[in-house]
This record gives sequence, C-alpha cells and structure tokens, in this order.
Amino acid sequence: MSNPTAMIFGATGAVGKEVLKDLLTTGKYSKVVSVGRRTVELDSAIPQDKLEQKVVDFDNLEADKSIFKGVSDVFCCLGTTRAAAGSAENFVKIDQTYVLNSAKLIAEENKPSDDALAPVHFLYCSSTGANKDSMFLYIKTKGQTEEALKETGFEKVSIFQPGLLEIVDPRPTTRWGERFALAIVPPLNRMFNLHSSVPVTTVAKAMHHVAENKDIKAKSSSQSVIGSLVSVFSTAEIEDIGK
Repeated sequence: MSNPTAMIFGATGAVGKEVLKDLLTTGKYSKVVSVGRRTVELDSAIPQDKLEQKVVDFDNLEADKSIFKGVSDVFCCLGTTRAAAGSAENFVKIDQTYVLNSAKLIAEENKPSDDALAPVHFLYCSSTGANKDSMFLYIKTKGQTEEALKETGFEKVSIFQPGLLEIVDPRPTTRWGERFALAIVPPLNRMFNLHSSVPVTTVAKAMHHVAENKDIKAKSSSQSVIGSLVSVFSTAEIEDIGK
C-alpha cells in the first residue's frame, strides 16, 4: 500500500502509548489512527500532524465501524489487570471481548470478498506464558485471545509475548507485588540474561519494526486453519528486534 494507515488500540496504556509515540516519530505511515475510550495526551515534542484520535464506545463498536476501513497495520495494546478491572468478568470484557470485537470488525470492513482474507497485518501485544488451557485467568485469557485472532480473517497476525513490563511512567494502580517485581527482576534480568522482563519502549519498537520490515521473521511461524500467516515473538526476540 503506497499510503499506509496504521491503527492503534490501547494508546493510553503503558505499551500502547510508546507504540503511538514511535509511530508518530519514526513511522512511514501517512496516517495514524488512535482508537480508544478517551484521547491520548502527548508531549508537544511528538509530531502529531498525522494523528487522528477516535473516541469510541467499545460496547457499541458497530456505530463506528466505518473508521476501520482502509487500514494496513493494526497495533492492539488493549489490556488491563483483574485488580484494575474490578472483577474477572470486567477483565475478560476489556482484555478479550473488546480486542476480538475490534478485530472482527476490522477484518469485515477490509475483506476484498466474502471468502478472502483481509489484507491487514494485525499485531497483538499478549504476554509470556499465554495458554488457553491455563488455570490462571490472566494467561488463559491471553491464550484464548491469541487463538481466536489466528482465525479472525487477516492475511497476517503477529503476536508478541513480552515478560514483565518495565514501565516508563508508574501506573497509579500498580500493586505492591508488581512494584516489588519491578524492583528486583530487571536487575537480575540484565545480570543473568534471563529474558524475564522487557522495557515497554523495547516492546513498542519491536512491534513497529515487525510491521514495517517484512524481512523480520519469528522463530515460531505457521499458517492458521483459514490461511493466516501467524508469527509469535518471544521476549528474547522482542528484545533483539526492539534494540
């Protein structure tokens, strides 16, 4: 596509905001559309001439489905925690239902015909250990979402599985366990090369690089049942690509 359009979900979050900043600063896109429940506030030093912000109701996405037509690369960084969501039900709704509903509408709006895959590259920020059969809600939900995205109808799906996220701006809802992990894991990670944590800036750059550089290949790559090319990037690969 000569004038590609990027779309991003979750740009108010830790990873999403860094993805948005990277796309606007170094991206080759003619337009970057941020879709969310509220607008994103960016530093004035970040160029914003290509940015369009769309505020939507994720419980009624059909009302705004026209904004999904004509996109080439979609960066999905939607996510939360059970604590922040307030309940397991709300967690699944935000972390999975909103993601899949958005993906389905994008695929439908961009399909050249009923039986063809949408010429869209869908890039999803998941989590290390994602497993649809897990007994743990967080990684089970991520795993189920990954599996569903593989069969949604895109030509290409890239899944990123970062470890513990080293955030730039501390989240107001960060729990003591997360604060403790962030204090000890990154130093151990660097000391012993454990690949157990990764800066959000690195994840963002990796997602952007994979979208714009078609030569980057994941060690885990396969074709889904419907024919989508599915690539899964581990924390170690994310670190290498996002340098």
